[in-house]
Amino acid sequence: MRKFFIAVIILILLLLSSCKNNSEVLKIDDDISGDIDDSDDIMEELDDELSQEDLEEDSDEYPDEINDGNEPEIIQTGGIVIFDNHDLSFDKPSNYHTILGQGGFFGYSIFRLNDDYWAVSAIHESIPPYDFEKATGVLYIFPTKVKLFSEVKLDMAGRLTHPDLSLNAGFGFTVAGVCDINNNGFDDIVVSSHLATKGDLYAAGEIVVFYGGETGPENPIPWNTENTSISRLSDTYIQRADSMSQSLVCGDINGDGFADVLAGGQNAGPELTGGGSQGMVAFFKGTANGLEENESWVLLPEFEEKGQYFGSSMLLEDINGDGVKDLIVSGWGLKGSEFAPGGGGVYIYHGGTDWQNGPSLTVFGLITSQFGSVIKLVEVEDKTLLGVIAPKAAQNGTIYFYDPETLTELFTVTVPSSLDMGELGSFTDFDTINDKDGKTILVAGGKHFKDHGRVLCAQITPESAQELVECPWQPETTTGGFGSSIRNIGKTAGGLKDYIVIGMPEYLEIK
Repeated sequence: MRKFFIAVIILILLLLSSCKNNSEVLKIDDDISGDIDDSDDIMEELDDELSQEDLEEDSDEYPDEINDGNEPEIIQTGGIVIFDNHDLSFDKPSNYHTILGQGGFFGYSIFRLNDDYWAVSAIHESIPPYDFEKATGVLYIFPTKVKLFSEVKLDMAGRLTHPDLSLNAGFGFTVAGVCDINNNGFDDIVVSSHLATKGDLYAAGEIVVFYGGETGPENPIPWNTENTSISRLSDTYIQRADSMSQSLVCGDINGDGFADVLAGGQNAGPELTGGGSQGMVAFFKGTANGLEENESWVLLPEFEEKGQYFGSSMLLEDINGDGVKDLIVSGWGLKGSEFAPGGGGVYIYHGGTDWQNGPSLTVFGLITSQFGSVIKLVEVEDKTLLGVIAPKAAQNGTIYFYDPETLTELFTVTVPSSLDMGELGSFTDFDTINDKDGKTILVAGGKHFKDHGRVLCAQITPESAQELVECPWQPETTTGGFGSSIRNIGKTAGGLKDYIVIGMPEYLEIK
């Protein structure tokens, strides 16, 4: 029991340092770096409290028939749920497959790597499992070549860890997908380790690259811990609590045939007068020898003020159809003008322009809405839309949808008053998927909706969205932060429809 509570405390510290998409994190004080600096004191205080009170306080959370004098064994497994029924009809049975992890908040993030693999992170999983004092983080690599989604098992996944087995480094917080950094014809993957320490610089962050190779009986996945590299900020920029690599994108940015990496850190950047930083994005160059160890250049927000969290999320895609990839960067405290409060914003840098001269397009949210906490490009019919979460706009947050070419707002999605998702719940992630009739369904989750997590659905078009309802295909009762992460992973081998995977990283198994 005690180790479980330690794991929960460490998750809180992970979230204090890196705002992925958690409405609770977004309530913290503007100076997140200060919160991280106090992390050792927080751990000591909470450790003392738990040693005296954790068992007494926890006993009331479980029914009397379980808590009958013999304390139940509680295991924080985390988990994911895979669905293949996405229709909005309430008269169809739910069809899903649950996979539980081995602790460490399995299901914290979900990624589609390419047509052959998808991945799930357990950012605090230990080796061996459940020994939370040896938490390194694990990235599970699942093959798409299974005939039925019910055949997907935890033990069929390849597992990647930090090559140095660094502890409490946030390994797997995000993944840039696949790209060919050394231009050898094999896909490489770029993995975040945003809480990695360098010397006495706690949570400075680093980038871990796994270089691809041949697969075979002894190498079921093309990546391993033997062929890797680590990159981080140079001494010019690196500081304590940068959280560098909490966002990552990968592609050939400079056109030399080698894929490059852009890494974001919402607490990074030169220290400003009075302390604090703006957030920063750093460019790391790909070469025949792999990713360079340090950055070549950086991007900063337009106005010098701390607490803008620039670089908290990033995307790299061709959004205007000119054949050149464009960069989308958000910061959930970005300012639209020098004297305006920071409500959050999104910068778009068009490919083919000098990004260091500033963004091509910008859009900003309402004051205190924390606009840009999550950004995602989604397919809606034959169009690509940019979705942006503002967790503090409306009671349960708002998802704004834009034409990414022009940043013209198309429509917004909010929780209707007819649905009671609770006062604390707000959107944490979303994706789209097509139903059997080819209609696009928005799936939007809130890890605190109804306290323990829920997902909502609505049919959407490129111009509008219907009113959200509780997705009829989800289990009647959900828990464990269900809806914290959502990903359309595409089709499995021989499959006729896409699958959507929903994370519940805080799931507890009671034995």
